[in-house]
Amino acid sequence: MNQAIFIILLALTATNSFSKELGFSTETDDSNIILKIIEKKAIHFPELLFNRATTEGAYCSATGLPNLHDVRYSLCPHEIGQPGVFDVIGAENAIVIVTHSADHTVNGLRLTSKKQNPLTIQTMQLGPTGKAQYIAQSTITLVDKKAVKTSEYNFIFDIFVAYQ
Repeated sequence: MNQAIFIILLALTATNSFSKELGFSTETDDSNIILKIIEKKAIHFPELLFNRATTEGAYCSATGLPNLHDVRYSLCPHEIGQPGVFDVIGAENAIVIVTHSADHTVNGLRLTSKKQNPLTIQTMQLGPTGKAQYIAQSTITLVDKKAVKTSEYNFIFDIFVAYQ
């Protein structure tokens, strides 16, 4: 008898059941999409030159344009330093702020993001594919002629990107 009641209850449960499709919609917040910076081309300086005539304050710029000064005021007279090229990748059409910071002195030579300016801040909009290009210019300035050594120099700079 208990068995029969159990089957009947099970049958009643099955005939009284129903289903309904439920759903919902949501929006995404662009700030949750991770921003990335990818170096496409490194900043490149030509060979730096100086002699007794070179003055402190002489510089070489990596802007893609010739350094027009002579050896008294330029560390790379008539040479062309190349800026770095970086892809910034994030949310489609997002507005971002790029901060390029460089203030590093090694053996009498100082790297800055622009001549005498250690900080560059630029607002840019990413394209419909979520991508934009940042061109990173830099300058190396002679700040202490006596400290300069004939060797390879390694400089450090930072590029930081954030959603606005």
